[in-house]
Amino acid sequence: MTVKPIVTLEGHEDQVWSIAWRNCGTKLASCSSDKTIRLWGKQEVDKGKWSCEYVLSDGHSRTVRSVDWSPDGKQLAACSFDATTTIWENLSGHWDCTLNLEGHENEVKSVAWSPSMKFLATCSRDKTVWLWEKVEEGEFECASVITAHTQDVKKVRWHKSGEYLASCSYDNTIRFHRPDQDDWTCYQTLEQHESTVWSIDFSDSGDRLASVSDDKTLRIWKARESNWTCIATLSGYHSRAIFDVSWSKNLIATASRDNSVCIFRETSPDNFEILTRVQDAHSCDVNAVSWNPIDSSILASCGDDSTVKLWNVQEII
Repeated sequence: MTVKPIVTLEGHEDQVWSIAWRNCGTKLASCSSDKTIRLWGKQEVDKGKWSCEYVLSDGHSRTVRSVDWSPDGKQLAACSFDATTTIWENLSGHWDCTLNLEGHENEVKSVAWSPSMKFLATCSRDKTVWLWEKVEEGEFECASVITAHTQDVKKVRWHKSGEYLASCSYDNTIRFHRPDQDDWTCYQTLEQHESTVWSIDFSDSGDRLASVSDDKTLRIWKARESNWTCIATLSGYHSRAIFDVSWSKNLIATASRDNSVCIFRETSPDNFEILTRVQDAHSCDVNAVSWNPIDSSILASCGDDSTVKLWNVQEII
């Protein structure tokens, strides 16, 4: 496998925490401790160049920790250490903050749209997961506050079907939540990780889940009927905490505090191997990775060095 840098996107003035591709695959959002969100785009005239098209700087008063595009690509959600979640829209040729959701007691760590766009999930240092329900255009209400975790909740991810939600936490667990009559409930807890679970991502098929942890392992879980079980544990490839994971087709990318990015491949059903390790992918901690939704050979990463990087990933047959 070859991993070659495409471009380094510079402009943020502090750590870049999260990146999210728009559904078109030619737009990318990033957010930072500099309190801004940047929207990057691939130039139409010069196809090989990327540039910052917008800087969204008036939505949050502290670090912006996570961003996520709505499935239709028309809205961008962001959450912050200022305990709020914002929704941005391009209504008149420029991006405006059209909604500010308040309720969490302190830092909001992750935000995720449901596939139907009916719900927005957020999680926080206050140990809760909130489900915001769209009640009409431009208006969301809190549908549920889930208190299953006992520590800081790091990430929320919707299943591909949108029928349930997964979350992971400083309490070393992954928990699954689904509707139960008029509320949401935690119906399964995975406890095999030995330290903070930083991130999770579902496979394209939705029947498996990848998780990464402070224990320096990548675990693969598989759904058997209604229960999830661990089918693989990959360790020894990162020397420090693994902060993020992204799954696309048969490839899994991980980002680590050891400054590296690793790429793993599913070689046969439920069997995985490492393909390559990009040492010093960033000069400091690599905080996030994300596969392009259209071109699966493009991987984005971001880190404490204030940059966003795009990589061309090619398997050698």
